[in-house]
Amino acid sequence: MVQVLDPRVTSGAYFDWREQLKAYITAPNLDPGHLTDAQVEAITDFARALPPVKDRVTHIKKNHYPDDVVELTRHRRMLVKDSARKLHTSNLGRIAERAGGSDVAESPSK
Repeated sequence: MVQVLDPRVTSGAYFDWREQLKAYITAPNLDPGHLTDAQVEAITDFARALPPVKDRVTHIKKNHYPDDVVELTRHRRMLVKDSARKLHTSNLGRIAERAGGSDVAESPSK
């Protein structure tokens, strides 16, 4: 079994990859909390084309078994969904901050 994510992927290059992914999700005003399967596939294809993931995909395709490529694809899809969830959560937090941090207005006493 191949290690899908190596230390190079989880370093600063991985942070840059995540930031580019967030920008890609945000640009067409996709709702990261409610992505369709087609949107997830489009984002996954985009994510695959970015370094360092692109280099890792190429390495695994050249040097490992087809099952390893399937495993990498599954992990990449999970990373995309995880990034979308985190983006959605941070967006909700920013919206709450702009609204004054109070979700419930006090009702006048009778």
